[in-house]
Amino acid sequence: MKDWHVHVFTSTYAADVTGACSAMFELGGMSILHDPDGCNSTYTTHDEPRWYDSQSLMFCSGLDELTAVLGDDNVLIDDVTQASRDLHPRFIMLCGSSIPHIIAFDYKGVAHLIEQRTGVPVIPVPTNGLDLYTRGVGLALREWIRRFADPSEEKVPGSVNLLGVTPIDFSNRDNVAALRKTFTDAGLTVNGCFAMEDSFDNLAHAYRASVNVCVSSAGLLPAKMMRAKAGTPYVIGLPVGPYMAEQVMQAVRASEKDGRNRNAFGRDTVQQEDILVIGEQVYAQSMADGINHTAFAGENGMHAGALWPDIEEGIDEDGLIARMNHAKIAVCDPLYRNVLRNPDTRLIPLPHEGYSGRIFRKDMPVFASDRFDLEKFLREA
Repeated sequence: MKDWHVHVFTSTYAADVTGACSAMFELGGMSILHDPDGCNSTYTTHDEPRWYDSQSLMFCSGLDELTAVLGDDNVLIDDVTQASRDLHPRFIMLCGSSIPHIIAFDYKGVAHLIEQRTGVPVIPVPTNGLDLYTRGVGLALREWIRRFADPSEEKVPGSVNLLGVTPIDFSNRDNVAALRKTFTDAGLTVNGCFAMEDSFDNLAHAYRASVNVCVSSAGLLPAKMMRAKAGTPYVIGLPVGPYMAEQVMQAVRASEKDGRNRNAFGRDTVQQEDILVIGEQVYAQSMADGINHTAFAGENGMHAGALWPDIEEGIDEDGLIARMNHAKIAVCDPLYRNVLRNPDTRLIPLPHEGYSGRIFRKDMPVFASDRFDLEKFLREA
C-alpha cells in the first residue's frame, strides 16, 4: 500500500490529470477532464503555458453531485458526443480527477460507448487526481501510441524518440529546440518529440525510432510498452551540459547496437550531499551527475546528489527539509526557500512549472542542452 505524505511547509507537484492533458495538448484531439471543474482551472491557469497563446480542445465535464451519486454516465456521453459533432476532433482523450476515481468510473467502458456513437477514436486514460503528473503524461502517451502507432514499422538506424517532453518539465520552450539540436549535432535523427513541437502524423510513426530516450521519468511507461511490443530499447537521461550530453549519446549508440536498456547517469548512493538537486527524477539525477564532473565540484571537494520528493518510495517532508538544510548548496525551485533554515546553505534557483506554476516562468533557464554551462550556473547563480 502506498504511503501518503502530508505537506505542511512545502508545495506539491502537479497531478496526473495535468500531465495527461499536457501530453495531448498539441496533437489535434479533444481532451475531456471528468471533474466538477477545480482540476481543470488549476491546469489551464497554472500548469499550462501554452493555454493563452494557442488553441486546444480542452473541456471539463462539470460533474455535479447528483450525477456522481446516481452514476449517470449518459450525461457525460451525451455532452462529449455533441461537442465531437460540433468540433470534429481527430481523437478524444478521456481522463478524470479524484471523484470519478472514488465512484469507480469506468473509463474504458465509457470511452467505448462514446466511440461507438461518434465514430471518433477515444483513448481512456484512468488518472485519479492523486498521482504525479509524470504518471499522467506516461499513461496518456502510452495509450496514444498504442492506439495510433504501428509496431510493425521498420526501424530507422540512428533515430530516437524523445519521450516525456511537456511544459511541466520544459516550460521554457527553447529547451525543446535545444534538446533536438543536441541530438542532431551528435549525428542522430529525432524521429519524434513526445509531445511538444511535433505533429500527430509524424508521431504516429513512433516505432521507426531505433532507440527511445526518456528525458523525463514520464517517458518510462510508453518506453516500456514499446519495448514489449517491438523490442525498442530505451535510454534514461537528459543532456544537461556537455558531460551528460556525451553520456546520453554514448548510451543511445550502445543500446542501438546491443538492444539493451540503459541509464545515462550514474547511480548515486550518497545520503548526505554537499550539493542537493531537488526536482523531477531524470533531470535532477542527470544534473547531479553533470555537476559531479565539473571543475567546480572538484575544486571545492563537493559531491552532488539528487532528490525527487514525491515518488512513491520517496521521502517525507521532514526528511526533505533535513537533507536540504544539511547541504551546502541546494539547486531547486525558489519555493523551497520557505523551508531553508540553515543560513550557510546557498539556494540556487531552478524554477519548475510543475511545482511553482507560472510564478517564476520567466526565470527558467535553457538547461536541456550540451551548451548549458553548469560551471557558470553554479558559480554565478
